[in-house]
Formats: sequence, structure tokens, C-alpha cells
Amino acid sequence: MIFVKCQNCGHENESNSIYCEECGGRLSGSPSFGRSKSSKRKEGMNTTNKILIASIIILVIVLGVMVGFLLRSPTPTNNSTITNTTPVVEEEISLSNGFPVSKVPDLAQEIVKSGTDFNSITYSGVTLDKNQCLYLLSRGIVMINNGETGNIPIKNYEDPDNPYGTASSATITKNDYVDMAQRTYTWMDSYGISPNYIGITVSGEPDLSMDNMLSLYSKILAQYKSSGQLPETVTFP
Repeated sequence: MIFVKCQNCGHENESNSIYCEECGGRLSGSPSFGRSKSSKRKEGMNTTNKILIASIIILVIVLGVMVGFLLRSPTPTNNSTITNTTPVVEEEISLSNGFPVSKVPDLAQEIVKSGTDFNSITYSGVTLDKNQCLYLLSRGIVMINNGETGNIPIKNYEDPDNPYGTASSATITKNDYVDMAQRTYTWMDSYGISPNYIGITVSGEPDLSMDNMLSLYSKILAQYKSSGQLPETVTFP
């Protein structure tokens, strides 16, 4: 049995006594069964330590996951410019696909170099006769003037049945030669034959023969290739 000692007389009283059985004085306290206050404090400290340790472990796990994710992520580059890796498709010239209008000035330059005295000319692996060259150059002038792009069909045309032309020299404006070029290829589309001649719209000017037309259109497009603009006027020859 557990006793409570009186602080006044020293008498040992039963644990559930409030007053001393000997002197009647009030007992200052009685022992507690179970855990003491100090043990409760220790338990509280232990619980706090456990929570702290668990928090540290969780934090370490979270940091580990984040570091692993960053290591697996692709390393960003300092290049702010995105390089376009799409291959550039070159415009191809073929009898089936046609002749790109962007290549017509190159063909014209070749004709300027070689002259108009030819039956056929080979450009970029495709052989063209004089009638086909006349069609490509005349239609190319109109398309370039209109800002059009695309391919010009390569067709077969007959030679003019009665070629004619008396012009030996002339100065022709842009409006005039664009109109002449349109009349040239429109005639060829309509009849499948090169025109015998093409008339200059300026009153009093003589007509141009097929060879002179080809020479004039080649000169116009060669100037366009070097300057990037159709000339305002062109002199013939």
C-alpha cells in the first residue's frame, strides 16, 4: 500500500486521505498512479521528435523525386532561334509538270547568249524548240507583270505558215510589249501555231517577225533577271 506522509507530524496516512489521521492537518498532496507529469512531458517531446523526423523524411523524398525529374528532363538550349529543318523543294522542269515561271528569265538569258538562230535549245535537261520558247517567254512576261506564280505548260506548236515582219528597230513601252506578249501566247493557245508576226500597238510602227519577237522577249526578261523589275521601255534590236 502507498502512504502519504504528513509534513506537520510525520504520520503516514493512507493514500486517499485528505487530512492527517494524527494531527488533522491538511495533507499537501498524494502520489499519483500511472504516469507522472515528467513522463507526460517526455512523451510529448518524443511525439514532437517523431513528427519532426517524419517531416524531414518526407521532405527528402519529395526533393529526391524533383531532382530525378529535372535530371530526366531535356536540357534547354540558349538558342532562341528555331531552325527550320524543312527541306527546300526545288522547282523542277519537265514536260509533264511544266516550266516554272520563276525559271523563265534564266531561259531568256540563255537565248540572249546563244541568239535566236536555233532549232532547239536544251535547258535544265529539257529540250525545247523555238515555238515552245516563244510561248514560255511571252506567257512568262504576262505572269511576271501580274505577279503570278506557278508552272507554264509545255505544249507542241507548229511553225508559222507565212512568217512576216518588217521592223528593224523600235522603242517599245512596257504596256505595249506586255500587250504584245499576251496576244502572242493567246494566239498560240487558240490555234496551236506560232503567229506569222505580231503588231506593235504604236501607230506607224512595223510588225515583228517570230525571230524578232523571240529576241525582244528574251531581252526584256534578261533585264528583269538582272534588275528584278520589268523595264519601262525596251529598244529593238
